[in-house]
Amino acid sequence: MVAAAAMAGLAGMAACGGEERSDVTTTVGDSTVETAAASTTASPITYPANGVVEEVLALDNNYILQTVTITAGTEVEWFNNGRNDHNVIPEGDLETTSWGVQLEDFRPGDRYSHVFTTPGTYVYYCTIHGTPTAGMFGTIIVTEP
Repeated sequence: MVAAAAMAGLAGMAACGGEERSDVTTTVGDSTVETAAASTTASPITYPANGVVEEVLALDNNYILQTVTITAGTEVEWFNNGRNDHNVIPEGDLETTSWGVQLEDFRPGDRYSHVFTTPGTYVYYCTIHGTPTAGMFGTIIVTEP
C-alpha cells in the first residue's frame, strides 16, 4: 500500500514541471508506472480576418494614431501621407519577416497593410525617425473578439 501511494505521488510529480517532455517511467521497488506527459506548450489562438480596417497615418515623423486597439482579425493599413520616406518595423524584427514594410516599399503616397490574427501587443517603429520607445513609434493592441 505504501509503495502504491509512493508511486502515485512520484507519477504525479513526474507530470509536473512546466516543460514539454516525453513519456515518463517511474520505478518504485519492483513496480513500474508509465505516464504520458502533457505538453504545456500551447499554440497561440488565431482568428480569421473580420473585414474591419483601421488606418494609421505616417505623417512627418509621427504615426497617427500612435496606439491602436483592435480585435483579432482586423486589418491595419498604414498610409505614408507625408513628405518623408518611412518604414514600419516590428520591434525585434529588422528584416520584417513577421510583418512590416521596408523603406523602399513605403515612400510618400504608399500604403502597407497587415491583418493581425493573434491577440497581443505589437510595437513597431520607423528606423529612420525613431526607436521602439521614442520618436516615431507605435503600438497595436490586439484583443480577442
